[in-house]
Amino acid sequence: MKISPDYYYRNINQNGRISFKPVQNYARYENSAFNPVIKNTNPPAFTGNPVKPLTDYIRCLDRMLYAKGLNKLLAHESNGNELLFRNLSMEALEGIQYGIEVFKGLSMKDIQYMSENLHVIAVKRGCKNMCGYCYADAKPSKREMSWEDFKLITDGFKTLRKRLGNLPLFGENMTKDEDTLIYRSTELFYDADCMDIAVKDKKGRLHDFIDLTNELHGSLGRKTVFDTSGWHPDNKKLQERAEKYAQYFAKPENMDKLNAFNLSFNCFNASYIAGVKALKSGDSEKYFRLRDKFTDRIANALFTFTPLAKNEKFNVMTRSFGFDAQNAKYFDIPAMIWLRENVLENLESLYRADLNGAQKYIKNEKDIKTFMDLMSDKMNGFDCSLNSSGRMKQFMKEFNIKAPMQEHDNTTPILAEDLQTYGRYHRYLGMKLIDTDGRVYHMDYARFFPTEIQLNLKDKSPAPELANLRKDYPVSKELINWKETLRTVDEFL
Repeated sequence: MKISPDYYYRNINQNGRISFKPVQNYARYENSAFNPVIKNTNPPAFTGNPVKPLTDYIRCLDRMLYAKGLNKLLAHESNGNELLFRNLSMEALEGIQYGIEVFKGLSMKDIQYMSENLHVIAVKRGCKNMCGYCYADAKPSKREMSWEDFKLITDGFKTLRKRLGNLPLFGENMTKDEDTLIYRSTELFYDADCMDIAVKDKKGRLHDFIDLTNELHGSLGRKTVFDTSGWHPDNKKLQERAEKYAQYFAKPENMDKLNAFNLSFNCFNASYIAGVKALKSGDSEKYFRLRDKFTDRIANALFTFTPLAKNEKFNVMTRSFGFDAQNAKYFDIPAMIWLRENVLENLESLYRADLNGAQKYIKNEKDIKTFMDLMSDKMNGFDCSLNSSGRMKQFMKEFNIKAPMQEHDNTTPILAEDLQTYGRYHRYLGMKLIDTDGRVYHMDYARFFPTEIQLNLKDKSPAPELANLRKDYPVSKELINWKETLRTVDEFL
């Protein structure tokens, strides 16, 4: 049977209750592979004495019974595992979020809208690398969540999932042909380098990317992505942290919590750009010094991540302008090939030094060839699909580079109109971002549309403004909470 909202709505009366009918041939279904595990969920504790909170509490218990009944219906559907949170009646479920602190003041439609394609929970904002092409226009910032606020979010979603019988909340609304790996991640950053992501709790203890990943995966059931552009080899704190990550994610059970572990290698590094400017001014000595600083940084990162080299989730993301760019001599594919050879030469030197010394990764000549071949293969692909957002436009102007780019001035009004037409049933561009202050944004990476949704975090001090924020196209709660109509999945996929 093809899943459609009509199947679930038809058993719901105006009070949101399900009328249950005896199931024929029950034994045929009880061992079904699609039968979800239904656990007895402990009801939330009642808080407060006034009549209104008591009414809300009783309503929450009623909605939990509804959700449990819904799961029983789902257990006897041959295609039941295709049910999405977005297919359920939020009007029938309204109140089940009672007592979940982080969702205080939010309707179930708000929560459903925010959960669908929840692509980023930005625990830290800002970056010190200042890459010339940064689509996020990232600048240094100290703004980050506390561990307690991050736990408020994860615990809130975890509690809601339990009340819904562990129904997945974060299913993507993309057709199978359009689905890609990146949309199945909830990243812990937007404009930060993962090497710098580590948050403190109220006792001052540091929780690094490993702690955050485990909490995200354990509570939300979501995988994430690790992404870095490297670090200075003399930075002892980051070097030790990187070695710890390499050893941890080298274990398959830990890497399974990630969708990708990426090292960004591109010619837009701040040191390399400064070197090119020096060369154009006639200072070739400074150019080679800054170029070597950049390539040493990448070679060191590759050496440190050697334990991950054989894992297909470890990627080297190589970006530059393509052959069709004009005036991009130091920032195109030929330039990247030259930089790549310099990196590999430095990497081989590090491997030989390891063989002749500590033998941390390299035990013999065969190991050198094995890892050099692996790293070389990972650096072979070139991504030239660059975006004009963020700092790229200024970078191209400064170097008088002309190249085909993804422009958004004309498509933004079209996207905004589409968003305001479809509301919470918006299509696959409808990714969501939760910022460090709990504010929720509708995004497609190139543009951000503010919403009226904000999670109830302890620290609501404003986060740095997002790049390409379209304040002229806000997404109101009225738009998100419009009255439900019976529609088939095909109408909004």
